[in-house]
Amino acid sequence: MTISAALNFSQTVRDGVLVIGLRGALDSPLSLEPVAEAALASDAVNVILDLNELEYINSGGFGAVIRLSDAVVHASKTLYIVGLQDRVHLVFSLIGAHSLLNVLPTLDDAVAKIKSKA
Repeated sequence: MTISAALNFSQTVRDGVLVIGLRGALDSPLSLEPVAEAALASDAVNVILDLNELEYINSGGFGAVIRLSDAVVHASKTLYIVGLQDRVHLVFSLIGAHSLLNVLPTLDDAVAKIKSKA
């Protein structure tokens, strides 16, 4: 699905977990509204946001991630964020996102953490 000219997302279910992959640039506080709708509409209680193919994020895009996290938590679900590439990892580090969000290195790490809590 295309969110904007610069950002696309895909969704799959893996072991009962909704995996949403982002591709492109995340640069608006409202960029992830369709992603939030998909996460909230899903029966999955665990949502993984895979940023492996996200090339760019700015403060507005980070605001969108926080809004998504808040929406997921408000729906009694858990959000995990994986696959931070160098530029995206730098923004997350500068903002201190690792202390605010469930950030893990890989999709497999997030699935293993979810399974360990079951």
